[in-house]
Amino acid sequence: MDLILFSCKARFHSFFRHKKTQRSLLMALGILGSAFYSWLFSFLLDKAHQGGINPGVQQVLEYTNLFLLAIIILRGFFPAYIQKTEIIPRIYPVSALQKFWTEFIVELVSPFYFILLNFLMLLFLMSPEYTFLHLLQSILVVLTAHVTLRALQVFVERKMRWLHSSFISAAVLAGGFVALQARVPMFTASEEWLYLFVHLASLGFLIGSNFFLEQAAAEPRRKEVSYSQNARRSLGWRLFKNHKLARQMIIFGLVFKGFFLAIDAFSVTRDGVHLFDKNVTLWLFVGPIIVFAYVFNNVWGFYKNLWLTVERTSGNYKDFLKASLLPIRVPLLMDAVLTFLYVAFYNHENAMFIFMMYTGSILLLTPFSLIASFVSPKAVKGGLFSFDVKVSYLFNLLGMALFGMLFLPLLHPLLYLIYPLLIGGVMFALFAVMREYSTYKYKLFETLYKVED
Repeated sequence: MDLILFSCKARFHSFFRHKKTQRSLLMALGILGSAFYSWLFSFLLDKAHQGGINPGVQQVLEYTNLFLLAIIILRGFFPAYIQKTEIIPRIYPVSALQKFWTEFIVELVSPFYFILLNFLMLLFLMSPEYTFLHLLQSILVVLTAHVTLRALQVFVERKMRWLHSSFISAAVLAGGFVALQARVPMFTASEEWLYLFVHLASLGFLIGSNFFLEQAAAEPRRKEVSYSQNARRSLGWRLFKNHKLARQMIIFGLVFKGFFLAIDAFSVTRDGVHLFDKNVTLWLFVGPIIVFAYVFNNVWGFYKNLWLTVERTSGNYKDFLKASLLPIRVPLLMDAVLTFLYVAFYNHENAMFIFMMYTGSILLLTPFSLIASFVSPKAVKGGLFSFDVKVSYLFNLLGMALFGMLFLPLLHPLLYLIYPLLIGGVMFALFAVMREYSTYKYKLFETLYKVED
């Protein structure tokens, strides 16, 4: 118990050891966000109770639990993979059971789970339909999702001894969990306390399975980097494939974009009306803004070795431009294919505008991303909920504002004339930044290669 308390205390103090102001503000923002979602779900529960919306109270409670289940599991993989916490190395003289419980409990001591618990408590206080039984059930869902994430992390990070007795024990206990969940799903809201004990038994089976799974895991998997002597193989593809963090963030962004395009396609198929016509801001998802906002507005932060290579060879602005285009080729191609499929099947009437807007956005956002990368670089580390900034918020907002101006031709075709003005202005700004590169490069090196005390 002393080891658990000591580890939890050390983990808590480590959160605000560096960048106290920034992380405190992000924590406050997370609490405000949880309060907003608590109000939103309580509003839905109240409307469902009054019969104002089609889903009933039970369905809204199920959606709440499924929301918790999905966000906990997905946060471990998108937009960046988060490694499993290993506080106690295996060589330490600590029993396997003590090591398991220490790491399991310490992982729950995090800003993410604090914000999630804040969401549940506020929902319980705001909504009379969300009873204490529902609160306990949601907490069990959170723990189940956490254990599921830990199991997936073990499969990703370690080689498995499939015929080991521990793996067989883990499979048997996992089968018990699945059998109970097939009869009484945990995310289904219940009004009887007896079901809570069934859910506790399910969680017990899953935790036991997770413990034996860790014992069946062998040495960590080695990180592999793909090399090729084939000169025809794209260097841009290798930069995309070998940078795991950038690849995951880009894929997450494309899935996010595809989700909105799919909703619009469904709206067109069912009602014949574009969702984008009802909400103009959703037009942002048609362009490639996500690719830049997630990664390439901080291209040197993600590809710092690429920047250092160019800096130590020539330092010429033309070489910097060529180098910045290398990693962006494959993501832009994937984004363009996704957009083309959407236009080809579901948005013929706006094809000309989308083509002009997409072309203009590439010419606009590519030099803008270089400006952001030189002027406001960020050291890239951690995952989505690690409270580590990966791209400048200010330049992301500026980029979205500039990109939003490309949609002015929707008001009148004459406003296409703003395209050359915007692109020319950004090109001029890039030229001005490159003239001052000798000043910016010291800030780049300090930001990207410094070591925190």
